[in-house]
Amino acid sequence: MSSGEAHTIWFPELKQLLQENWKTNLTIRKQFKLVADLDNKLNQIRTERNIQPPMMWCPKCQERHRSKFRSISITAMYFALKKFDNCTEIEFKELIKNWKVYSEEKNIDIYGKEMAKSNLTQSTKA
Repeated sequence: MSSGEAHTIWFPELKQLLQENWKTNLTIRKQFKLVADLDNKLNQIRTERNIQPPMMWCPKCQERHRSKFRSISITAMYFALKKFDNCTEIEFKELIKNWKVYSEEKNIDIYGKEMAKSNLTQSTKA
């Protein structure tokens, strides 16, 4: 495992998968399908390369442990689209705006999971 790979998400294979499958007219439901495909590919890369989660310091037990890998969220995909020039600034802002409306209507988080009512009120304040 190369240095820094534990923190890497956007490997070249993922960038290519995103570029090949992104279309500006995808519905949010189809965008979540693409996010799932990206996340599956990321997990495959981590397994094939034997990439371990990064180390973290636990303040409770005062020891170092492996943290958990993070998944790709829909907003992470939007930021990657912008970063890798697959969408314009205007398209990016529109994606974020549409996502906010959709997530509030469907009461879901950035991973597509239903949010508890208490989380919903907290997330709208942020």
